[in-house]
Amino acid sequence: MLAAAAIAEYADTLTILERDRMPEHPTVRKGVPQGRHLHGLLSTGARAIDTLLPGALTSLLNHGAHHLGLAEQTLIYGPYGWMRPYPTGHFILGASRPLVEWTVHTHLLRQHRIQLIEGAEVVGLTGDADRVRGVRIRHRDIRHSRQLAADLVIDATGRSSKTSQWLAEFGIGPVPVTVVDSGLAYASRIVQVPAKAPTHRCVTVQADPRDSVPGRGGFWLHIEGGQAVITLSGTKGAHPPLDEEGFTRFARSLRHPLIGELLTSTRPVTHISGFRDTANQRRHYHRFPSLPAGLLVIGDASTTFNPLYGQGMTVAALSALALRKAWPGDHLGSAECRQIQRAIARTADLPWTVCTAEDIRYPGAKGPRPSPGLRLAQRGVDRLRAAAAHDPAAAQTFFDVLRSRISTEHHRLISAGQAWSSSE
Repeated sequence: MLAAAAIAEYADTLTILERDRMPEHPTVRKGVPQGRHLHGLLSTGARAIDTLLPGALTSLLNHGAHHLGLAEQTLIYGPYGWMRPYPTGHFILGASRPLVEWTVHTHLLRQHRIQLIEGAEVVGLTGDADRVRGVRIRHRDIRHSRQLAADLVIDATGRSSKTSQWLAEFGIGPVPVTVVDSGLAYASRIVQVPAKAPTHRCVTVQADPRDSVPGRGGFWLHIEGGQAVITLSGTKGAHPPLDEEGFTRFARSLRHPLIGELLTSTRPVTHISGFRDTANQRRHYHRFPSLPAGLLVIGDASTTFNPLYGQGMTVAALSALALRKAWPGDHLGSAECRQIQRAIARTADLPWTVCTAEDIRYPGAKGPRPSPGLRLAQRGVDRLRAAAAHDPAAAQTFFDVLRSRISTEHHRLISAGQAWSSSE
């Protein structure tokens, strides 16, 4: 939907193909398997959405979303203890995934002329190795298939994207893929928070990747309707249970028991839902010299992050802004599409480095072994996090990195493993 908002002014006809039926009100739908889990929208992503769809952020707040300043309105228990509550100019938006999605959908259709075809599943591409000319779609209700022509096809189908397989039908590929998998699984439930309960609206207890044991973590976030989402996570060997007693016991077993204590004063609203497909995966379309004209890949279909780090929606929004900024005009040849694809990829570079550098450290993690430069960067991040727990300047830098707002020059240093290499 954000990709559609980015290019709506340039298209004579813009069509969104949606597998589900979009709900009239915020509700979990089948096509979003993580819809029942915690989605903390970061300030960078919230502002990007508001740029693409003016008024969306105000609408979210009017519908009960919480604007929580980082770190003055959040409690963060990291590897070095509690972070002191310094204002950094960043925030996290406490809202359910259904509310964020419904808000974006409502504002998109209100502000732009979009053709929305619901219950339609894309089953292939049309065209050839030089240019994609449309898609093959199947209407799920009536089992009817047809072709839809397009000057540009944008794959925004998420982590289940099949574009690389469809390109193989044109004799293109394989698309290079990098996977870093910590083996993490998580479990979530929504609870009703009593009016007289403790006022903590955002609490995170993080694992310590330096430990030689599976990582355990937890997140408590207030959302609309006087409710909160609790998500518990664990890497291989420490997956959170999905039963009532085990869920509570796991929450109390974290490095600090606060989330477990908060849980005891609540009333369950939903059952406990689990999720295990958490590997970081990057399909390197931006490095692919044979990418045909008329095709772009965006969001999780291009780069998928471990959801634990809360980067998915933010990177999707930044990718849509990059799409708008890099739009070349009327001509969309292969060179122009490659240029846009590289711009989309750049929005994921820093989050990818941060997420994978942490995940590869856990016992049993799978993926490319860290280079000497990356190991140096990991040590630098450890030192930054230690300083951020008590120093406001370090805290500001830490949240700049986490929220994808650090400068390009600093990002190059991090990627090269040269940051924080001095003895100071």
